[in-house]
This record gives sequence, C-alpha cells and structure tokens, in this order.
Amino acid sequence: MKSRKHRILDVVIAERNSKDRLSLCSLVASLNCVAIPICSGLDTMRTIKQKQVALVLLDVDLALPHGENILHEIRQVDPMLPVIMMSGVMTPALARRLGDRGAQGFLVKPIQREQLAITLFRYLL
Repeated sequence: MKSRKHRILDVVIAERNSKDRLSLCSLVASLNCVAIPICSGLDTMRTIKQKQVALVLLDVDLALPHGENILHEIRQVDPMLPVIMMSGVMTPALARRLGDRGAQGFLVKPIQREQLAITLFRYLL
C-alpha cells in the first residue's frame, strides 16, 4: 500500500499591520500551512515571482503599492493564484470592485480562525 505524501502549502500573508500579520501567521500555521509574512506590495510581488505559493491573503490597505494595484499585478503574473482580500470594512461596492479586479474572496478583520479555515480549505483542497 502506497503512503500519501502531504504537501505543505505556502500562504502569503501580505498585511501592513505587524500585530495583525503576526496573528494571521499564527492562525495559518495552526491550520497546517506555512505562513509567509510580508509587509509591502513590492515584497509580495517578489515572493510570488520567486516561490510557488498556494494562496495570497492580501490587505486592501497594503502600501507600496496599494493592495488593489498589487491584486492587478498578481493577475498579470499568475491569473489562477487564489487571492483573498482582507479589510476592516468590506462594503458591497468595495467587494464588487475587488471581485472585478480578480479577487476570489474577502475576509473582514479581525479574522477569526474558523473564518480563515473555511477560506483556506475552500481554495486549497
């Protein structure tokens, strides 16, 4: 009988706020994924181009450049990479605009473990 090898999935956490970034890294790790903490748009793009990542959690308010612009850049590099946008306030207009730009999903901060688990399993399994 063959044993199944479980692949560890890398999840980019592009979050401007260091406390939120640390919290999200802990939550992602508790769900058996590898968290890659990033604090800028430039580092997000560099990581996506250099590493094979499974999913991106992207702060709408990420700086250098702004999260919405990074979403557009990610779509140019990897149209199939799941990108979940995060914001403290997710209005219907913002959700629609981000969806039109290629976001697969949205999480409202503060993000709870159960909410994150549902999102990760939806896009990673």
